Amino acid sequence: MPVVVLQGLLADDESQSVIRDLSAYREFGERSSLLKFFRREDRFEFGLLGHRDLSVAEGPLTVAALGWDPPERSTHFHVSLLSVEGDAVAEPTPPTAEELATLKKELSKLDSRSMTFLFGEGLDHGLVWERRVDLLTRTPEEVGEMGLRVSLPEGDQENDLRRFIDDSVNILAEQDFNLRRIDQGLRPINLCWPWGQGERIRVPNKVLELGHPWRVFAPTLSMRGIARLSGFRVSSLPMVSKLSDKGLDDLKRSLMDEAYSLAVLDFSGIEEPEELGYRANEVAQRLLLLLADWCVDHDRSMVVIATNQGGNGVVASVQKKVGERDIYPFDERSLSERNVGEIALDRILSSA
Repeated sequence: MPVVVLQGLLADDESQSVIRDLSAYREFGERSSLLKFFRREDRFEFGLLGHRDLSVAEGPLTVAALGWDPPERSTHFHVSLLSVEGDAVAEPTPPTAEELATLKKELSKLDSRSMTFLFGEGLDHGLVWERRVDLLTRTPEEVGEMGLRVSLPEGDQENDLRRFIDDSVNILAEQDFNLRRIDQGLRPINLCWPWGQGERIRVPNKVLELGHPWRVFAPTLSMRGIARLSGFRVSSLPMVSKLSDKGLDDLKRSLMDEAYSLAVLDFSGIEEPEELGYRANEVAQRLLLLLADWCVDHDRSMVVIATNQGGNGVVASVQKKVGERDIYPFDERSLSERNVGEIALDRILSSA
């Protein structure tokens, strides 16, 4: 049974809807039974996998997503690659494949007896410090607002982590690719910034609760991290803005091959309505409708979840062939339709 999440596709204001006028979504809504949900205080990805009142720091999620199982009593960090000039810090454009190869080689020099740098993807990486520490760190957004000096880590053995930061600047400062970036008017990638620290905690095994093996396809490290900690098999998936036609076709085949699967298609970062509409239509035509036909023909269920930026959404369960109509639309209007039933986010997978 495939479950597909269209994260960020719904507009917060229904008058700004992109999918309301797309025929593919009208057809999909007509073939579905609808429910709606409203986000609680929990993180969306935690609730989606069935957790309630769960708290896990970003660092342990990143380390888990990268497939590492470090020793107990270790502290895990998310490491963001940033750009620093003087005291000003900003986010650079993501590295190219060639730049990533250089970064992977050079940043391995940051490893020490107790610290291990974990190479991830793009600007997002990890760090394991094989000791427990009590520190205050700042997010990339905070250091961007406050500046580097006042944002440096504070607390238990702060000098060791500050040395890690200084070493990263020294290693990256004179790299040829950064000199080329500056010549091209781009920000250099010259700072490793650790934050979101925490220890790995025991997370309820949601796959055991569901009673079947599931695979999760997700674009973010945090989603893949909580999925792995929750017992799911995990595969990476590009953001929708980077997902090619071949990628959609490959995803469709993968969802057909898995008995139980969850795919998160993240539409965030697509700001232009025309581009969002084009991407949404491609997802519907190349994935949703074809998958729906296949599920009906093979007597299998399918669930599609569409959310807005606030984490509220509508849930469509495909049970009908073409021509069998439902009365509620698969778009923002059903969020305010009182005759559309409500379900808790953390109950969707188990109910499906």
